[in-house]
Amino acid sequence: MNSKEIVRAFVDAHNAHDIEKMMSYLAPDSVMIDVAAPIPLNGKDDVRKLFGMIFSALDVHFEITGMISEGSKAFAALRTTGEGTGTWAGRDVRGLRFDVFESMFVDTRDDRMTTVMFYSDTASLSRQLGNYDPAIDMTAGVADIM
Repeated sequence: MNSKEIVRAFVDAHNAHDIEKMMSYLAPDSVMIDVAAPIPLNGKDDVRKLFGMIFSALDVHFEITGMISEGSKAFAALRTTGEGTGTWAGRDVRGLRFDVFESMFVDTRDDRMTTVMFYSDTASLSRQLGNYDPAIDMTAGVADIM
């Protein structure tokens, strides 16, 4: 698989909320970072925990609106839409809808993503999900970031 195919497959698994399939596209030593919460998620266990929390509170879907690649790297522009289904950032967000733009930059090796950097519009997401503080405490060692 080339880098674009890997990103598309990851997004498809994400949209199906299939965490184990998502994990199959990550290298064992992968690092995922969201610049809005810049604590690296080192390895699949951290990423699995994060997406478990996201999917338990948000019915979220990515639409790839554009993608470019060069060699092992790809950059995808994403439209992120969905609806709250539970508690997010300490607030009941059930029924609240969101529509924001994000992007992801990835580096790949051997059909797996080794580095994933998400760039998220957390200010707009915050407004649409009840004005939670988008600067969540993400210091190292925080047990429950949501």
